[in-house]
Parts: sequence; structure tokens; C-alpha cells
Amino acid sequence: MTPQSQNQFLTLIGTAITDHRVIQIKHKNIWRTVEPYMAGLSRETQTPGLYGFCRDVIPARYQNVDNRWQVFPFDDIEAIELTYYEFRPHLEYTGNFDRMQPVYIKLTPALVGSR
Repeated sequence: MTPQSQNQFLTLIGTAITDHRVIQIKHKNIWRTVEPYMAGLSRETQTPGLYGFCRDVIPARYQNVDNRWQVFPFDDIEAIELTYYEFRPHLEYTGNFDRMQPVYIKLTPALVGSR
């Protein structure tokens, strides 16, 4: 990923987080609908990524973990689009996600429920 595309992704994700707007990403050749919550560097790989709630992934039937909260590495995102749809932040979102540090931009928990 070029620094220019990374900056474009961050600008668009920043707008989406600030305005509570859903984005569409083309991730590994599949379009996904995502509520963005945080963008930053992966603690393990030091590569940029997006942490968000994927609306179109069905939770696994036989697992106790909801797999809709996902990290999408920027290198795996081929395209990104801002939609006109707004989202209400999930109550379980605390603003803490230790797998992503440093964080470039995130939805602050104080805003949860304010819309």
C-alpha cells in the first residue's frame, strides 16, 4: 500500500468515525459493510488497519464469540467507500482495543449513545 492510499483511507475512515457513518470496503475481493470504530497500527505486525463491526458477517453458530468485530489490515483492503447510512455505536464498545496501538483515530466512548 502506498502512503497516499493509506492517507486517503485514514481521511475517509476519520470522516466515517466522526459522523457515525457506515463504510463499504472491498476486503480480499469481497465487499463488506462495516461500522468503523478505530484505525491504527496492529500491535503485533505494526501495519495499519481498521477495527470495526462488520454488519454482513453472520456469527458462528457453535462459537461463543461474535466474529463481527474484526480487524481489517489496510493491505487487504482494495477499495473503500463512505455511505450515507449512519450507525448507533454498540454499547459494548469501550474504546479500548489492546491489539491496536498506536491508534490514529477512534470513536470515543463518551459519544456512545449521544445520537
